[in-house]
Amino acid sequence: MRIRQSDASRVLVCAAAMLLAALAAAAPAAVAQEPASVVIVLDGSGSMGAYLEGTRLVKHMVAKEAFRRTLPRMAPATRVGVAAFGHRRGDCGDIEVIRQPEPLDAPRTIDTLDKVYPRGRGPLTAALREAAKSLPPGSGKRTLLLVHDDADNCQQNVCALAEELRRSGITAHVVSLASRPDDLARMACLPQLTGGRGFNARTPEQVTAAIEEALRLASSDSPGVALQPTPAQPPPSAVAAPAAIPPNAAPGLYLRAVLAPNTEPVSLPLTWTVFAEGQGGQPGAILFTGRATNPHVPAPPGRYVVEARDGAVAGSESLVLNDGSATGAFVVLNAGTLNVRATAQKVGAPLGDAIITVSEAGEGSGGTKDAAAGTPLAVFKGSEGTALLPPGRYLVRVEQGQVRAERSVVVPAASRGRVEVTLNAARILLSAAGRDLAGPGDVLTFSVEEDDPDAPRGRRLVARSAARQADFVLPPGTYYVSARIGSVETRESLAVGPGDVVRRTLTLAAGRLSLATKAADSPQAPNEPVAYRIERLDGTSPEVITTTRAAPVLLLSAGRYRVEGRYGAMNARAVREVDIRSGQTQQVVFEHQSATVRLRLAAGPIPILSDVFWDIRDEAGAVVWSTGQPDPWAVLQAGRYKVRAETRGKHYERAVDLRAGETRTIELQAE
Repeated sequence: MRIRQSDASRVLVCAAAMLLAALAAAAPAAVAQEPASVVIVLDGSGSMGAYLEGTRLVKHMVAKEAFRRTLPRMAPATRVGVAAFGHRRGDCGDIEVIRQPEPLDAPRTIDTLDKVYPRGRGPLTAALREAAKSLPPGSGKRTLLLVHDDADNCQQNVCALAEELRRSGITAHVVSLASRPDDLARMACLPQLTGGRGFNARTPEQVTAAIEEALRLASSDSPGVALQPTPAQPPPSAVAAPAAIPPNAAPGLYLRAVLAPNTEPVSLPLTWTVFAEGQGGQPGAILFTGRATNPHVPAPPGRYVVEARDGAVAGSESLVLNDGSATGAFVVLNAGTLNVRATAQKVGAPLGDAIITVSEAGEGSGGTKDAAAGTPLAVFKGSEGTALLPPGRYLVRVEQGQVRAERSVVVPAASRGRVEVTLNAARILLSAAGRDLAGPGDVLTFSVEEDDPDAPRGRRLVARSAARQADFVLPPGTYYVSARIGSVETRESLAVGPGDVVRRTLTLAAGRLSLATKAADSPQAPNEPVAYRIERLDGTSPEVITTTRAAPVLLLSAGRYRVEGRYGAMNARAVREVDIRSGQTQQVVFEHQSATVRLRLAAGPIPILSDVFWDIRDEAGAVVWSTGQPDPWAVLQAGRYKVRAETRGKHYERAVDLRAGETRTIELQAE
């Protein structure tokens, strides 16, 4: 379909065309001055060491081989960096930006990737956040390319990160290696919210193709500049008809998409590609590519192919642009739209932080709780979102916190459907009084448990948070909430109903215990190792803390404790009972009544016999020290002992009194 202007406006049109042509010619040059930047984020968690499904090829090796094939074909001006996670220690802090974004050096980049080997857990979200910090500022494209197989298993919210990246103008492409449907659903918001592409590659060929396409989109030579772009954002809550092509419009292509022939255009951001039609119907030079809502593309006269795509929906149209004309390019998508709204049961309020996922319906999807979900096609964060979908049956899932609801829907071609999903949920908001007691290494955590007769303690952990104010969304029921810093914990039972919002401040009644040790007659810190054992005396259950720090300061629940301090490796010890009061520090200094003793056995002209076994017993006859060393020494509690030596079938012994603070050599004379 073509729209021509009147002859009376041709002069103005020609002038506008010349101006726009000049702007269009200048735009690529401006972009070229600021090269694109991309950081490859490679999953180094243990699961990447498994075989790719249906092959005898290891996942991380397949990914590295794909980069080996595709990196040399990138635009040389593109700045490429490398980050990895889970590849060294394998814990939730194992994140490393190995190579900062620099102009492409394919061999060095490949060598960097080759040094990443799978090890442990996968802090995926935190790794993406750190990788984003390494992207240089500027007007050039900034991209993260994640290659992974599982979702984040360090309890981080990847959808919240996706919103951060969107606000920062960073695009995220995700290449998933044969991921499970649930993991795909959790990860789908990352490319959806940032305007990137998501790939679920199940074969080595698909992995290579996906990485090549992602690198192409992130590269400096990916062509096209939208003159009227729409910033990356979640799809709008409603599909409104766009304004008609205005009178006296500038010449060029006005891109529009329709769900079916003879229907109104839709106003949704789509990925558009316009290329010249080459000889024999082959694709020619790309004139424009970008994600926008109803963009205008200045173009010289000629034959063009216009493609529109959004996820699984795509369509194309061939047309002719004549000189000086404003031409509408209407692409038929053969699709429908589905608007999903998430609300709270009982109160009907919109759920602003819900995660909405629209997936292909798997086998048995009939709207039941156990309905199977296939590949996710759209993910939104918030109370409402609109998905563009091919005709078919879909499973709509709404999740918030620990609560989930599902609906099965059918989307016909050309339909504009709406569905509302309600969550039967309650909200618990927890804060803590006394959190100022936390020291530099202490972390305050909130936990929610529920009764479970099959669990070891009869309760099962439902959720945990280290936020300053923990926000838990849960099904109605009875829960046990707690706040904990170190060994200090407070608990409370809560019953919540549908739509309830319950706020609780949990009070941590705690004080500090400061411990120190010194030897008798010595004001200096001890040279021997020390150890402490702290046991709660008035608690409902025994609570024991041990430490070998020389001068620890411990945070303890208010109450009465038995504190034992040990000096050295033998029997030098002291015991105190103390009361810990809330908000106060109790200081305990152990002054051990100890002595240092050295043992020797001599015989005639031989000053020391080496083949000797020693034991020292206290007044009760209990052995406090035994050794086979020829010239041993140790620190003992002051007191009366019997020293015994055995050598060559003979026994020698001697009674000694050790005084606090003395250093003494005890020598026995052999016959």
